[in-house]
Amino acid sequence: MRAARVTRPRTCAAPAMPAPYRPWPAGARARPLCVLTLRDVHVALGRGRDARAVLRGADLVARDGERLCIAGPSGAGKTTVLKLLLGLLAPDRGDVCVQGRSLAQWLRRDRLGLRRVVQPVFQNPLSALPPRMRVRAMLEEPCKIIGLNNPPHAIAEVLARVALPDRVLERHAHELSGGQQQRVALARALLVQPRWLLADEPTAALDPATGAAIADLLRDLSQRDGVGLLVVTHDAALPGLLDAKVAHLRDGRLSTPESADGWRFAEHAAWQAIGTAP
Repeated sequence: MRAARVTRPRTCAAPAMPAPYRPWPAGARARPLCVLTLRDVHVALGRGRDARAVLRGADLVARDGERLCIAGPSGAGKTTVLKLLLGLLAPDRGDVCVQGRSLAQWLRRDRLGLRRVVQPVFQNPLSALPPRMRVRAMLEEPCKIIGLNNPPHAIAEVLARVALPDRVLERHAHELSGGQQQRVALARALLVQPRWLLADEPTAALDPATGAAIADLLRDLSQRDGVGLLVVTHDAALPGLLDAKVAHLRDGRLSTPESADGWRFAEHAAWQAIGTAP
């Protein structure tokens, strides 16, 4: 008796699910490409008469190790894009893929693996850090979750990468400056050796000088370690500090990424046109 033919569901790449993700050693010559993809994605927030279409056929391809900012007005749906790629929100229609796998596959088969590929960086680090834990415990927690063999060494190494002294390990989040809080948040994310950092206004809660220092740190981490950056921002200066391209989100769609200088010039021209309109 012939076996019935099975129709495979639509996926972003090969339909077979590989083994759970494992962090790739720094400096390794060959590693799987990690591309973030949105294809014809539609998302509406709210219900019934209050529903509002946020994304209307949005497309995005963020290539392995790329630095890309998403700019646009408040309420345009920038944070929604990050939530989709983190698996915190499902699209109403369209495909969302991380490293060639659909989000549905990740969430069904390997949630921890997804967190080891994409890590969030929040706008307000103080609200993202556990208030009752010392920094040492905050950093030991992800080490235990992913089973690192030598947590003290890993913690010392990641503190050096984010330029924090050892003395912060015995402090609570509220005892740190805003810049130190964001560096601790970055250290937590980096401990799992992610391929991408998805940052929602990472410098908005900081003063200009501290924000610029955090931007420099993010750019250096990306350039040195190959970590991809996808950053939501309102700050016109941030793409230049990150040496990142910019995709503009308007009317539910993302523009083709362009250089930071090209984006600033286009935005300035648009504002001039509005200002001189009769």
